[in-house]
Amino acid sequence: MGNNQLQFKYLDAGAKSSIVVIDSDLSTSNDQTLYLFHRQRNQIIEYRRDIVEAKLRELTAEEQKMAKELQQAYQQARAQFTPRGAAAQLIPESAPPAKPSPARDTMDDSDDSDDDIGLIDDDDLMDDEDEEDED
Repeated sequence: MGNNQLQFKYLDAGAKSSIVVIDSDLSTSNDQTLYLFHRQRNQIIEYRRDIVEAKLRELTAEEQKMAKELQQAYQQARAQFTPRGAAAQLIPESAPPAKPSPARDTMDDSDDSDDDIGLIDDDDLMDDEDEEDED
């Protein structure tokens, strides 16, 4: 990870003000939000872009002296951080093969038990469509 993707700013937000790190490689997958590493809270937090960008400013010369320490703290937080939506990416693309179901000894088509498992026959479907047209 190169330093060119990290920006060090100051979030001027009253009691919640802090030096922050913006990592351009860390995406929220939402154009309206961004992740900032908040030094006072020592964690990466998702913020609404339209609110937070107006409150960011460049670091003063004194604040810039903390850049190395800030980068190290960010690296530690980043190692522990899982972006929102990342858990969905861990789901395998294909499921393991289904186990074969035990064979049934008898097949009785005379039993009309489809209603017991919630199947909808065409007549029910047509009734639902007619009700939607009336709305």
